[in-house]
Parts: sequence; structure tokens; C-alpha cells
Amino acid sequence: MKNLLNILLLFLLMGLPTARLWAETLPTLEFSQVSIVLGNESGSVEKRVAALLRSRILDKSNIQISITQEDPGTTTNGLVVLLGRPEYHSSIKAQFDQNRIPVLTDLAPGNEGFLLKQLGPKLLIAAGIDDRGCLYAVGELLRQLQFGMDFIRIPASLHIRTAPAFEIRGTQFGQSGVAKSLAKVRDWTDTETQRVILDYALAGANTFSVDKGPMVDFIQSFGLMTQGGFGANTAPEVKNPVWKAFESIGREGYVCPSVPAAREYMLQKFEEFAKASPSFDLLKFHGGDGGGCECDRCDPYGLTFIQLVEDMAHLFHQYHPQAKIYFTNQKFDNADDQAIFHYLREKPRDWLWAWGYGPGSDATTWQPGHRQTHRMDLFRYPGFGPYGLYPQEINRQMPPQHRLLYYNELTHWKYAQHAYIQMYPRADKNGDLPPHWGHDIYERRPDQYLTQVYNRLTFYAWPKHYYRVFHDLMRHGIGDITHSSGNHDHFNQWMWQRLLWNPRASVEQVVAEYAKNWFGPEAAPQMAKAIFQLEENLEEIPGKPLPEKEGILSYYQLVTEAGKVMPENWKNENWLRRVYLQKGALDRYTQLMVNQQLNLQKEIEELLRSHLKNGVTNSVLHQALQKLKAMHDESPEMVALKSLASQLGEESNTLFGTRSEGLYNLEHDFIGLGWLDRQLRRALTAEGKQREELLFLITDYDNPGEGGQYDNLGTANHAPNVVFGYPYDHGQPYVPQMLSEGNRPSQRSMHFTQDESQGVTLHYRDLDPDARYKIRFTLVRPWYQERYAMRMNQKFQTIFADDQVLAQDLELPLQMSDHFTFEIPANLTKDGELVIRFQKAADVANGDRVTVEQWRNSGGWGTLVSEVWLIRK
Repeated sequence: MKNLLNILLLFLLMGLPTARLWAETLPTLEFSQVSIVLGNESGSVEKRVAALLRSRILDKSNIQISITQEDPGTTTNGLVVLLGRPEYHSSIKAQFDQNRIPVLTDLAPGNEGFLLKQLGPKLLIAAGIDDRGCLYAVGELLRQLQFGMDFIRIPASLHIRTAPAFEIRGTQFGQSGVAKSLAKVRDWTDTETQRVILDYALAGANTFSVDKGPMVDFIQSFGLMTQGGFGANTAPEVKNPVWKAFESIGREGYVCPSVPAAREYMLQKFEEFAKASPSFDLLKFHGGDGGGCECDRCDPYGLTFIQLVEDMAHLFHQYHPQAKIYFTNQKFDNADDQAIFHYLREKPRDWLWAWGYGPGSDATTWQPGHRQTHRMDLFRYPGFGPYGLYPQEINRQMPPQHRLLYYNELTHWKYAQHAYIQMYPRADKNGDLPPHWGHDIYERRPDQYLTQVYNRLTFYAWPKHYYRVFHDLMRHGIGDITHSSGNHDHFNQWMWQRLLWNPRASVEQVVAEYAKNWFGPEAAPQMAKAIFQLEENLEEIPGKPLPEKEGILSYYQLVTEAGKVMPENWKNENWLRRVYLQKGALDRYTQLMVNQQLNLQKEIEELLRSHLKNGVTNSVLHQALQKLKAMHDESPEMVALKSLASQLGEESNTLFGTRSEGLYNLEHDFIGLGWLDRQLRRALTAEGKQREELLFLITDYDNPGEGGQYDNLGTANHAPNVVFGYPYDHGQPYVPQMLSEGNRPSQRSMHFTQDESQGVTLHYRDLDPDARYKIRFTLVRPWYQERYAMRMNQKFQTIFADDQVLAQDLELPLQMSDHFTFEIPANLTKDGELVIRFQKAADVANGDRVTVEQWRNSGGWGTLVSEVWLIRK
């Protein structure tokens, strides 16, 4: 302190201003008045950006803010913000000259860049190299500010000169159908939709995918870019069966572009679209998901598609010559992509700007979307892992004038491009599976209990995983226009935009910035920890089921504590805090309910064990059945949690049309108590040895007995005797009706084969040649949604022991599993080995190529088995 006073005294004696020293030695400067000064030649975008800055400050701080144009005679007692482009703002230009500030150029800071610089205790420059640079300067300024009830604080030595790292930084916006139908939220107003757009723009976005309408004008009014889209063979209005496309999973509403009349129709339809289209900056043609055609006339569809897109692009350029055209290769196979590579190299294709890379585009990962073939030749050396291998190959194959632009999926937490898998991926059409060194991305699974509560489009945040995906992928492209189906992916989309601006930021820095920006500096530390904890909570952790996850309660407590330290000006209207806390309350409720059901199961098992020695009477069985009636009872803590989540949901819906759909989906048989109920009722009608066996399955479910072996088939389960087959992934997003919740978890997962001649196979070794064996199977088949059910004729399978039939055309029970037990002929195990083989029914997967591929792509199975006990008698 003494040194500081001496320096101040020295400055005073020298007649030098002390304000500069004050700004540099104190961390912040505080203001209750702000004057935003625009240049006299400022354009409309600069004026809108100034109004946006004023509005966002007033959201949290009740201070005086004026917007004026430069006037040398004007004085102010507060902070002066010189905002705009130097060439249109003489005061900014004068400050650059007076303070010898390097001019803004394409290299320093760079395109769309800006300078934020505090020049004194009351003067701040917010200069953009262009209109968008001014917008991003405001975004950074808002992130730097501290908001009090009646003041703002700004870093005293603020100096940031920066520009985005990637050319294209975009996303989609809007509410999801899930939010409206399942979470029962109100519709956003136009003002709220515009706020979402500007939230992402302030984070660095420059492009938004949008349909024609008033939002196009709004986006462009801030100097931002717009993207339109068109499905090259999408025509749901066409009912002519001759024109019908054979879409990869059989979806309706698409025409075959190899039918001349259908192709001509699509060109006419597209020209009408082009005539009526606003002046989009970018136009995307998606190749599939949905769309495309698998028929022989279109094969390879990639060539059929790109030739049609070329004709459409020429039409669009007649009306919109400035638009940049790109396509996506979603759900294409290797032959399709190779045909496009060859086409691009034949001659210059000046109409095409970029290759779009989205869900189902990747030939080196097995993602939902079911790409039918993969580039196994690219796996010789893993490099940074499977995500980046195919983008690198695309860049190698394309002529250099074309770019690679991403369309990454950040909106589904399960069964999606970078999401949790439902089950380990199935083999592609060639029988290929991913190499061992890429298994980590397929071993990420959703918590088996939380996944029963939450929809694919639920609220979640994945900082670490998406950070890894970003850095594996983005080094090969010029940017990303991400897929979003609502605002439940709020953190993921915001983080992606910030990384597109600065990919060198650490994941900890990005999360800390997000937490401060949305919850304030007081609550930021707790919220940052909570976000990392949330990501960990969502994942299935081997050896740590949901009831043992300490992070569930930790997350809930962190968000609760964050709310307690948030000032009122941050907390009162903060819909996002309420959604994070809803998530915590519902996760904790689910944890408690699962634990209660597990304890109930354990209690019944112990009751039965205590009577096994003297025989389990009907009275004991009725007692056990009576206990099961409590499976959905709620403890006082659970009642309080659900009440809190309901209250928070009402508040977040009122504030911003947002609520967790999980609130309406809490009642579940999480652990398969339905099977236990059925087993007890069967025991009631059984006697003697049969009753003993039924009850033994309850008390010692996975115990095959001495000399026996148990295989629990399915993803990440212990099935040491399986030698052929792979975990069943259902071929489509899992819906609750597919299998009954009454099944135990081990009964819900299974191995399967598709149209292969060999079915699921188990090979036992080191058996006792003098012993007798029997074998028990758990079998169940899924229900299918109507759009898939029409091609799902599989119900039966045949089971062989070595080459001897154990069961001919055995029908698998629908939705609710059952057990099937067979004696193994003694002569089959005399050599100490036994092969159990399943064979698909003769009429399954026997159609033409296209029909079989559609069947495979939508979850068709040839053989299917959940569990196997080989029991020594």
C-alpha cells in the first residue's frame, strides 16, 4: 500500500493523470451510467447491435444507458462505449491514431474480428472489422461485464483483439416436438425465438438454418448468414406408386430420381422453390436421413443424387447467383461416395462449394443411421481415432476448390451420431465391425435406469465428450452448422460456437465461461462443477449402478447451492437455472426409486431364502406378492423432489417455454419386478421340484449351479461362450413398447444375427464327458412401430445342439421374455464340447436386395437370444 501511495504522489508531482494508473491497478471499474456512442455514418447493423447491448445490460442491471451518435461537445459522467466500424466512426478512428492502435486488418484480428480496449477510466472502444465484428465485440463485452442491481463492473485493463478460427459457425433453432408434446410447454413468441438466435450469435455464430419467413429478415438484419435446405427427392405429396423411392428404412414421401417423370417433377418443384426462396447465403441438399433411393436403377445412388443436385444448383443460381451450394452424403455407402469423388474429379464443378458431413456420413464409425458399408482400408493406423479418418480421406479425394463443412449432431443424448449407443453396433452389410482401438466410443452407454425416464431429446450437457469430438473432427473442415432439435442441448450448442471461435480454449475454460455468462460469477464455480458432474451421471458406469452414484446427489446439491448465492438480478428470471435444477431433482428421484425397487427385490429374495429349507408355502408366496404392491410407493424425500421439479417446470415454462419431459415419465418398473411377480404366481400353481426350480431362479438368478455355465448376452455383458453374433441394437431408436419393463435388465439385452446363414452360436469346452446337461434359454422378440412392422415377419427360430435339433421353429414370445429348457443328449457332450447354434426361419430375409436391406436397416433379426444357462444335472 505504501508503494502504491508513493507512486500516486510521484504522478501527482509530475502533473500526470492518475486515471490510467487507477484503471491498471484495480481489477474492475464500476459504472451506473453508460453512453453507447455510434459513428455518424453507422449503418443499420451497428445501430441494431447498439440496441442489443443496451437491452442485454438492462436485463440484469437497472442503470442509465443512452445510445447517441458522436458529438465532440457531449460529456458524460459514466462509461463511454465507442461502438462501430472505424471507417464509419471518426471518434474510433481518432482514438486509433492518438493511441497508436494498429488498424484492424484481415490478419489482425482477422475476418469478423474486433477490438475491445479500455482507454481510460471512462472510455472503451468496441471496434469491429465489419458488421459482424461489431456484434461479436458486444458479445465479448457482455461476457466480460459483472452485473449488479444498479451498476455494472468492467475489467479495468480490458484489451481483447480476436477473430473466429472457423469460417462457418452455425446452428438451428426452435422448440422440439418432444418439448411440446411430452413436456407440455407453451410455444415461444417471436421475440423469444429471436432471443435464442441472438444468444448463439453473441457466442460467435454467423449462420442459421432457417425456412423462408420473417426470421430470415431478422437474421440478415444483424449481418448474419442464412441457410436454406432442400431434399432432392422429397415429395410427400406424390402418391404415384411407380415413382416411389426405396428409402433406406422404407420411409414414405420420396420419389425415385431414376424414373424420368419423377426426376422432371422434382426439377419443376425445385424451380418453384428457387423462385420463392429468399436470398439464402447457403443452400444444403441432404442426401439421406431421410431421403435417397436404394433401387438398382439408382445404384450407385451417390452419382444419381449428385447429378440431380447439379441440375438443381444451376436452377438456383439463375435466381440466386451468390448462394453457395453444398450437399451431404448421409447414409451413403462406399460405392456412393466413390462415385461422387470420381464425378468431382472428372472436370471442374464450379457450381459446388462444399461437401457436407453429417449423421450417417462417416465411413469409419458405426453410427445410428446405419451406413451399410465402411472404409476398412482406412483403419491401418488409427491416428487420433476413428472420427477424423474419413474427413481426412474426403479432403484427399476432393478437388482442392471444394470444402468440407460439418453438420454435427449435438442434440440427442442417445442413438445418434455422437451420442450414447443403445447397444454395441451391429455388423454392416459386409459383416464388418469396428476395430478394437475404436471401442471406447461404442462402450459409452446411457445409464440403464435414467434412459427409461428421459427421451432422446432431453436436457443434457456433455463438455468432455463433445470437446473430444470437436478436436478430432474440426481440424479437417471449414466450420459447422450443427443439428439442433430444440433448446435442451443449450450447453452443447453454446460450447460448440465458442470452440469454433477459439478451439485452443480448454474444456475447463469453456465451461467456466458458460457458467459465468448464464449464472453469474457468484454461482459459476458450483455450476461449472455441476455441468461436469452431469456428464458423468448420465453414463452407465460398470460396477457402479445408479443407486451407488454419489454424483447424483452431488449434482443436485451443487445446483441448489448455486441458486442460493446467485444475486436476485441473476436468479429471478433465469429459466436455465430452473431447468438444471429440475434435472437434478428428477435424477435424484429416479435414483431413490431404483434403490427402493432393488431393496424390495432383495427383501423378497431374502424372504424366500429363509423358507427354502422347510419349503416355501403359498402363504409365503402371497406375502411376497403383497410386498410387490409397494413398488411405486414414494418416500417423503421423493414426494418433495417431484413437487420441486413440478414447481420448477411451471416456472421455466412460464419464463421461457421450457420444461423437462421426464417429469411426466417417472413411473417405471426399472429392474424387472414384473418378471418376479410372474415367477411368484407361477410358483403358486406349481409343486415339488417345479416350484423349487421356479424359486431358485428368483433367489439365485444367474447361478448355473456346480459345473454349469451362464452367458448373459448383449452389450458389455459377460458371455464367454459366444463365438458368433453381436449385441442387438434394435435397428432404430428404442421406444418403451418394444420390450416390456417387466423383463429383468439381463433379459432386455441380447445377441442377434441378421440375414447371415449362421445364427448366434455358443461353443462350450471342457465339459464333463460323463455328466448329463440341460440348457435354458431366455428368449424374447421386440414389438415394432407400424412403419417398420410391415416388413418384420420374423417370429421363429430353430435351435441346434451340435447338428441335432433341440427346437424346430420355436416361436419367441413378444415383448415379455420367457425361459425355455431342453435336455442335451448325453452323446453330444462325450467329447467335452458342445456347440449351440441358432438358425433363422426359412422365410426371413429372403427377398430382393432392396427389401432385405430395408429390413436390416430398420432392425430386422434372424436369430435372437438373451441368456443361456448350461446346467449340469
